[in-house]
Amino acid sequence: MRKVPFAPFLVGKVVMQSNLEIEEVGEILSQALFGGVKLGGKDERIYDEVPAIYLSPPILGFRAILQGYKGFGKDEGYVLTISPDFTVRDVKRVTVKLDSYLTMLLKDRLKDHDQIKVLDR
Repeated sequence: MRKVPFAPFLVGKVVMQSNLEIEEVGEILSQALFGGVKLGGKDERIYDEVPAIYLSPPILGFRAILQGYKGFGKDEGYVLTISPDFTVRDVKRVTVKLDSYLTMLLKDRLKDHDQIKVLDR
């Protein structure tokens, strides 16, 4: 019997709140996490329900999407998700969640940006 290789499927989610517009939050995240690679594509309306921008081009095969609304109300805030931008064939996929790591990383990288609050989930 042939052994099926496996590959980690790295995914992550971070929840934030801010009174900044989505493009402004995206610019700060671009500098803090992605080496200046821009998040854009708001006009493409990748989600019907909420505004969203995404990392273009993906970095190391990962897509990052920032979605949501500005504000500090119960239904307001932003969610940054990171997931593979491709499918690996002929391997068993093992999901590895990076939520805690991304939350700690963003809290550290945004410590001088008091206009964005990273939430613990």
